[in-house]
Amino acid sequence: MEPRDSRLAKNEAVFREVNERVVGITQEFGSLGDRPSEPVGGLICECSDPGCLERVGPLTISEYETVRRDPLRFIIAPNHQALDVETVVEQHTSYWIVEKHEGVPADVARARDPRN
Repeated sequence: MEPRDSRLAKNEAVFREVNERVVGITQEFGSLGDRPSEPVGGLICECSDPGCLERVGPLTISEYETVRRDPLRFIIAPNHQALDVETVVEQHTSYWIVEKHEGVPADVARARDPRN
C-alpha cells in the first residue's frame, strides 16, 4: 500500500495540473497574457481530498504565476490544509497557499510539477 503522504501529494499534483490547463486555456482564448491583473475564474482547490471540487479565487494571472514559481506551493480553499504534509504560508479571503514539507510530499510535488 502506498504511504499516506505520497497519496496526498499526488492528489494535490493532479489538481494543480487541472488548474494549469484552465489558466492555459484562459490565456490562449481570453488573451489574458496581456493583462496579468485580470482575474482568472474556474480554478479548483488543490487540496489532498480527491473528492474536493471547491472553487478558489479568483486569482489574477500575476498572483497565480507567483504561486507557480515554487513547485512546493499549492492553492487551496480555506481550511483544506493537511498539516501532516504541508504548512499554510498565506491566507487570502477566498484561497490559501500551502507549501509541502520536505521529504516525500516535497519530492512528489517537484516530480509532478507540470512546469518542470
